[in-house]
Formats: sequence, structure tokens, C-alpha cells
Amino acid sequence: MDAARIYAEAQERLLALAAGPAGEAAETPVPALPAWNVRQTYAHLAGICVDVVAGTVTPPATDEITARQVAEREGQDIEQICQEWRSNTPALLELLDSGTRMRHRLPVVDVWTHENDLRGALGMPAQTRDADQLLDFALSGAARMWPEHLPSVTATATDLDRSWTLGGGTGLQWRGTAYELHRALMGRRTPGQVAAMDWTGDPAPVLGALALLPAAERPLDV
Repeated sequence: MDAARIYAEAQERLLALAAGPAGEAAETPVPALPAWNVRQTYAHLAGICVDVVAGTVTPPATDEITARQVAEREGQDIEQICQEWRSNTPALLELLDSGTRMRHRLPVVDVWTHENDLRGALGMPAQTRDADQLLDFALSGAARMWPEHLPSVTATATDLDRSWTLGGGTGLQWRGTAYELHRALMGRRTPGQVAAMDWTGDPAPVLGALALLPAAERPLDV
């Protein structure tokens, strides 16, 4: 995954968004992140950047850590939060370039995922650039952790004509765009939404394992 480039480009889009629609709707709730509004989501993004650069947090971050990141920036406006985020990013990009373990790439997944969480909150369409790389990263990780007792799943990105198999043998077939598959893996779809995707076979036994983060409680469009 071209981690540093993807992170930098996602951040630039988010900073531009903060100077416009996101800044004007800073207190708008984010449906994909029920505990946070738009400003608090930016506070987390700034906080994880600061923490990773300082070495105080090694991703993935716990709920306790992300809550602290938001609380530490309570009272700051979105412009102040973005200034802090921007100033710490060069050091993070260096880490993204030099890190070799999978967890070193997690800030990229975080920023790309939250970009679309924010776009959904603001009534904007999805941003799908680099969905292919994010999906490959997520499914490669899922394949290494796939429980042996579950049926295998072959996931096919219909817009890429590429497949990944979780588990061994012949099992279920799961099809969708790279973006939709990734959003499902990141817990941005309810189990019902995932089950309603294009499947061959009954997905019920594997729905819990496919959500690498807690599944959405309410249906999300973006």
C-alpha cells in the first residue's frame, strides 16, 4: 500500500473540507461514529497523528485512547484542530514510509475510513480513490486471521475483477465494489446490509467475522 501518499492526499481533502462544509457543520453528528460529531472526528484524527508520532500509541487505538484524544481537544475549534494535525503530519509520513509491520499502516486505514464517515455525515458522495489498495490491505489481514471453523469466503471486487480468499477450500462467494467491500469490513454496514450484498451461499455464519470493527447499528449509505 502506498501509505504515505494515500494518507497525505486524504488529509488534504479533509483539510479542504474543514475549511468549507465541515467547518460550517462542525457540530453535526456523524452517523458512522455515534459518539462523535464532525469536530470531534477531526479531533481524533489530529490526536492519533500526534500520539503515533510521539510514540505514546501504537495502532490500533482503543476506545479509551480515542476518547482521550477527543477530550484533550474539547474547546478547540476545527481550525485549531486542523492546524495541530497539519503540523504533526510530516513526521507521521516519515513513519509511514519507514514502517514495515502491518500495524504501521493503520493510520492510513483510519484517515481514509473517517474521510468517508465525514462525507456521509455531510450528505456528500463517497470518495473511492485508492479503495483497491485499502481493500487489499484489509482482506490480506483478514485472511491471516480467518477462523478455521468457518466456511471460506472468496471476496471479489467487481470493479477490479480481482478476488481474495479467506480460509481454505471452496466456500461462499461475496461480490461488491472495492469500496463497498471495504466499508463492510470496516464495520460501516449493518449485518443486514452485508447479508443483502451479492452472495452465493448463506453468509449468516460468517457475518460476525467479516466485520473487522464493530458493525454499524443503523444502515449507512456512504
